[in-house]
Amino acid sequence: MEIHLEDAKLMKSIIDPMIPVGEDIYLEISTDGLRAHCLGIGGAWAADAVLNRSNFSDIDVDGTSTYYVKLKDFADFMKTVQSNDDLTIRENSDKGTLELILKSDQMTKKIAIRIQSLSEEFKIKQFMRAEGAAKAKAELQTDLFAQAVKAAELGGEEVTFTTNALGLKLEATDTNKSAEAHISYKNNENVKNIELAEEDTDYQSIFKLEYLRHISRVGKSGDNISVWLLDTNGPLILAYFFQKDADEAQVGYLGFAIAPRVQREDF
Repeated sequence: MEIHLEDAKLMKSIIDPMIPVGEDIYLEISTDGLRAHCLGIGGAWAADAVLNRSNFSDIDVDGTSTYYVKLKDFADFMKTVQSNDDLTIRENSDKGTLELILKSDQMTKKIAIRIQSLSEEFKIKQFMRAEGAAKAKAELQTDLFAQAVKAAELGGEEVTFTTNALGLKLEATDTNKSAEAHISYKNNENVKNIELAEEDTDYQSIFKLEYLRHISRVGKSGDNISVWLLDTNGPLILAYFFQKDADEAQVGYLGFAIAPRVQREDF
């Protein structure tokens, strides 16, 4: 297996945000592109990313190849990316390693990471397929969402996430204080694609603010974040979708799923 990505920074942009999620990363490479998946300890949250075939200059793989490696090793190497680097990922089957190569006109850098064995219990959380089942959906400007999270975290470490036809409210309460932020959906140019299963229903779940804090900082200023609440007391899915140009089709995504505090069932 060998693949080539001309914009190595694109790989860095999906690997870096996974660092707080878990210790290992699952990679799935096929003629359709690359998928990276990381599952948090206890299944409290997970990250999933896809780069479509159009991002790669070359993919040489028979069927689908899967790899399980230490996330820190992968991420630390990607921190050395320079603006003009391209990335090659290839398997060295003789040594049982996954080789990452960053190359520019001035320098070539390489790391070989040992491929780990997957346990029989390992299972990808296919949470990005849950969009159709979500009871409440909206697309928010990243800056707006980040400001709401920052305001709510002044009140405590857990946030009550409530969404309805009027907007989205984040509320955190501690012993001696509380804080909240409300994003209005009415006449708000920074909110679009609002969908509710029932217009007159409040959908509500409780989540750890540390997860929302991290995810809200992933996107760049001006980006949009898709927010899907599957149901009351259900998981929350937050996703960034990639486009090469504003008018072009999506070429990938980076998504996160957070289990609610009241339950930690499968996403």
